[in-house]
Parts: sequence; structure tokens; C-alpha cells
Amino acid sequence: MNVVNEKCEVIRNERVSSDGHILVLNSRDISRQTLPGQFVEIGCYGEDMILRRPFSVFDVSSESLSLFIKIVGKGTKWLSELNSGSIVDLIGPLGNGFTVSSKSRSLLIGGGCGIASLNLLSRKLFDSDSNSDTIFGFSKPEEIPQEVIEGFQKRANRVLVTVDKGPYPFIGNVVDRLKEIDLENYDRFYCCGPTRMLKALEPFLCKREVEVSLEARMACGIGVCYGCTISTKHGSKRVCLDGPVFKMEEVEWNEM
Repeated sequence: MNVVNEKCEVIRNERVSSDGHILVLNSRDISRQTLPGQFVEIGCYGEDMILRRPFSVFDVSSESLSLFIKIVGKGTKWLSELNSGSIVDLIGPLGNGFTVSSKSRSLLIGGGCGIASLNLLSRKLFDSDSNSDTIFGFSKPEEIPQEVIEGFQKRANRVLVTVDKGPYPFIGNVVDRLKEIDLENYDRFYCCGPTRMLKALEPFLCKREVEVSLEARMACGIGVCYGCTISTKHGSKRVCLDGPVFKMEEVEWNEM
């Protein structure tokens, strides 16, 4: 697999929640190589925005690549305002992705923008005749990308959604919803979200077959700067190069 620098035209920029956009880009070189869980680095050309921003690949086709953009700062705000026809500069695909097993029974757990990394995985599992259920947690109801959730509902047997606060049928976090489920029904678990969420899941899932996609601040995205280094049972690892997907059991969670 080759890392490619590709100029991509914006096909569509669609708002899907109060702070979330789906950015669809014309891409052939990166999109055709990308595996679930991999990411791209995208250049943002605004004031005081020198470094590229990393984004998990939300979806791909033979001619396009999609990113889920959650507005959290200058870079993501700039990306959320791009119009069709704009050109952006991408490097990818980067990192190591999820392991996809055919005919498996999987539980996907995502928090916030962690939903992005799990979308392409969900589609690949569906295409490989694997069954999956999903749990998603958001801060408040208006942050739920309903269109994205509906896509998961078409592929998963069961989709559970929770919010931290606000008017919603279920208030709580993903651990609360996990307690509703018989974990023996699954042979694989995939998790992506904030570090605090992953640390909360670890006591429940540590003895099972679990892959986690870690979020980290990245400067280069290709392992040169060591800015995203974490501690594992096998020594220091770079999230951008050795990850972002790791086995849950290998991460030193007490040092995260």
C-alpha cells in the first residue's frame, strides 16, 4: 500500500448535526487503497493553520472519499465551510486499520466523532456476511448525526444510542448501554472514541478480542515527529504509524 499525496475536489459538504459535516471529496488514488480504520491528513489553508489535520476515513467508493468533520477548532471550522469545487490537499491512506473477519459477530462502540472510524468498518463487515450491533454515545441530542445513524441501522441488527444530557429516551454513556448486552453473544469488539471512554470500557472488555482506534494529536501523521507516542506492553508506539488501531490488551491504559 502506497501513501499518496492527492489534490481532491469537494463534491459535497453536508451538515448532518449541530457540529458535524460529511465532506465528500473526489478521490481515486487514496480511496481505492483505504482500509477501515485508516486515516488521512488534510491541509487547512487559513490563518495560523500550519499543520495538517488527521481524519478517519468515513467512507469510500471507487471515485470518492468521505470524511466526518466535527467542528472543534479553526481547522475543522474552515473545512466545514468549504464549498463544492474547492480543492484540498490530502495525504493517505495512513496508519493501520481494523481487522475484518468474515462471518463474525461483532459489537461496535463509538463516542462522538469516533463514529467516523466505525462507518467504513460497519459496511465492510456487512459485505463480508458478518453480523454486528452498535452502541453510540454523544454529548447531547443535537450532536447526533441522524442520517449517519440510519445508515448503521440498515447494516446492524441493533443500534443503541445514548446522550450525556438533554431530552432523549436514554441518558447515560456507552458503558451504561453496554451493561444491557450479553457480551457472550460477540466474538469481536471494535471501539473508537475519546480516551476517557476507552478507559471506561477496558475493565469490561479487557479479556475479550477487542480492537481500539485511538484519538491523538498528530503533527506529521507519518511517524517522524513522535508527537503521538503512547506506552504499550511492547514499548512506545506511535499512534499515527503503529496505529491508530491497537489491540485493547496491549495499551497501557494507566498511562493514557
